[in-house]
Amino acid sequence: MPIAVRRDPAALLENITRWLGDRLPGADRIDVPPLSAAEGGSSSETLFLNPRITEGGVTREERWVLRVQATGYQVYQDPSVERQYRVMDAVDRAGRTPLPRMLWLETDPTVLGAPFFVMDRVDGDVPHERYHSRGLFAEVGPADREAMWLSGIEAMAAVHATDLDRVAFLARPELGPTGLDQEITAWDNYLRWAKVAEHPVLTRARAWLDDHLPAERPTGLAWGDSRLGNMIFRDNKCVAVLDWETASLGGAETDLGWWLYFDWWVTEGTGVSRLDGIGDGPATVAAWERFAGRPAQAMEWHEMFGTYRFAIISERAIALTAAAGGTMPVGGGDSNPAIVRLRQLLG
Repeated sequence: MPIAVRRDPAALLENITRWLGDRLPGADRIDVPPLSAAEGGSSSETLFLNPRITEGGVTREERWVLRVQATGYQVYQDPSVERQYRVMDAVDRAGRTPLPRMLWLETDPTVLGAPFFVMDRVDGDVPHERYHSRGLFAEVGPADREAMWLSGIEAMAAVHATDLDRVAFLARPELGPTGLDQEITAWDNYLRWAKVAEHPVLTRARAWLDDHLPAERPTGLAWGDSRLGNMIFRDNKCVAVLDWETASLGGAETDLGWWLYFDWWVTEGTGVSRLDGIGDGPATVAAWERFAGRPAQAMEWHEMFGTYRFAIISERAIALTAAAGGTMPVGGGDSNPAIVRLRQLLG
C-alpha cells in the first residue's frame, strides 16, 4: 500500500522553496514545480523535486529526490531519515558502492511535518518488485538479465566491503556484543513493538534460530533491504543502491538471507517460473562469494533469519493496511508467503 500523506500543495511548495532558499543563498530565483510522488513504497514518502534555480543570470533545472520520514503509516520501529542519510552518505564517500549523491538533511519536523533529506535523482530503470514476471527484467533477454543480476550482486558485495569505522554510528552495544547479536535483539524488540499476532510457525522459527545460532557472529555493514527492486540500472549495470531504512551491523549474510527469501517469493512463492539469466539461491550465493572474495557463512541460518524478519514485517504491514481500510497483495497468517516459506524451511 503506497504512502498517502495529505498535504496542502501550495503550502508544500512555499515551505520547500523557502527551505531551498536558505540552502542556496547565492540563488537569485528558485522556482519549484509541483512535486510528484514516486511509485510504490510502503514505508517512507518519496517525492520528486525538480527546482529551476537561477544564479548569476544562468538557470539550471535540478532533478532531486525528497525522502520524508514515515509518521502515520509506520512499518518500521525506527524509520529515522537521519540514520538513512548518514549511512548512505558514508557508503557513498567510501567510493565502492553506487549511490545517489546526498545533498541535505533536515531534522526539523516543522518544515514538512517530519524530518527529511534530499539526494540526487539517478537516471535509470528500477526493476518491478515482481521482477520475474513484469518490468525491466521481464522485457530483456537472458544475457542482459544475467549482466544486471550479477551487477546487482556485485553492488551488494561492495556494500559489505565498507570499512566499519565509517558506519560505527550504527552500533548498538546495549543490544549485544556483536552486530549480529544486536540485530537479533532489535528484531525481538520489533516483534513486541509491532504487536504482531502470535503464530505457531513464527514461534517455531524463533526457537530454531536460537537453537542453531552460528558460533561465529561477526560485525559488518548490512544494507537491510537487499533486492533487485531496490536498485537502479542503466546500460545493464547497477548505478544506485536504494532504501537503507533497516541498515545495520548485522553482517553480509543477513543481506544474502533476505535476498534469497525475496527471490523465492517472486518465483516459487507466487507460482512464477524463474527467468533465464537470473540465478537461483545457490548461484546467488556463489556469485556473491566471488565478488566478496570469501565463502558465505551459516547460510541455512541466515535464510531462516531473513525469512523470519520478512514474515513479521509483512504481518505489521498487513495489519496497518487493514486498519487504514486498504488491502495488501498478500494475505496474513497462514496465507503470508513468508510464513509458508518458514514452514518449508522448518521441514
